[in-house]
Amino acid sequence: MDMRLSSVLFALVSLSFFAQAESAGLLKSGDRIAIIGSTLVERARLYGHLESALLLAAGDKVNGLVVRNLGWSADSVLGDSRSYFGTPQEGRDRLDKNISEVKPNIVFLSYGTGEAMSVEQGWTDDAVAAETSAAGLEKSLALFVDGYQKLIDRVRKAGGADLRGIVLLSPPPLENHGGYLPDQTKNNARIAKFRDAIRDLAKKNKSHFVDLFAALGGDDFDGSITESPLTDNGIHFTEEGYRVLARHIIKELGYDESSVTGLEAPAYLALREAVIEKNRLFFHRWRPANETYLFLFRKHEQGNNAKEIPMFDPLIAEQEKVIEAARKRIFAGKTKN
Repeated sequence: MDMRLSSVLFALVSLSFFAQAESAGLLKSGDRIAIIGSTLVERARLYGHLESALLLAAGDKVNGLVVRNLGWSADSVLGDSRSYFGTPQEGRDRLDKNISEVKPNIVFLSYGTGEAMSVEQGWTDDAVAAETSAAGLEKSLALFVDGYQKLIDRVRKAGGADLRGIVLLSPPPLENHGGYLPDQTKNNARIAKFRDAIRDLAKKNKSHFVDLFAALGGDDFDGSITESPLTDNGIHFTEEGYRVLARHIIKELGYDESSVTGLEAPAYLALREAVIEKNRLFFHRWRPANETYLFLFRKHEQGNNAKEIPMFDPLIAEQEKVIEAARKRIFAGKTKN
């Protein structure tokens, strides 16, 4: 065979192999990933484990991943917390705008904990839905499912043609710490029902489903005191808790857990610190602390400073380069080993 033809065939086979390797997983080169949810998601930006795990699990053939954390503490599927002074509809409109700006290829959604814990008190300020949400488990769950489906529909519309996949995360179980902290047995029983509803929604919408409730032992929860807690109060995860969550998420998505275990500590820490710094910059970009003065009803006082917010963009872009360099060093180290 002609050597040039042989070289061409070899190159084609190699390209085909790498293309198949890249297409085997959820994440592709150049993907933009949006992570949307309530407290669990917002606090994840402070620790960096979830994003770092996704960047590493994707593998060394997948490059140029961009992750944007759009979590908002105490948010619901109806967008309650995302509105500053208006109705939940304002929060929904804000999220739609954020999604259209991020232009995600993959969206992670994480809701259900707050709603499951508030089935008797009501978990939304939406004028139409508030009465229903306080009417007990059955009606509250039905409202949650209806609101979640509408959220999924809005995510698809705002994401546009480039949106390739949606991942629904179930709420993780709550922990019993004992002492003065509340017993979470009843809340976990409710969360299990919300988990089942989210699983059904994922099936209906042909979306990926990650069962964090089962992965962290929620189905076996018997009300006993948690021996090795992953939360600091039964609800909010610690740094180690997020490490465990991240490992379960990539495993449930079909990736190898070993991609985020056994790493050289300084190399992984450098990646995680770079991710955390990028998250800090992006947080100030999309949620400036003085938004009322910059964009809302007091902008007549300091609105001239609004021009500084886009100045975060080049800083974020530079930090993305730091993240990619740290990621490549980890893969290079694995190759040597």
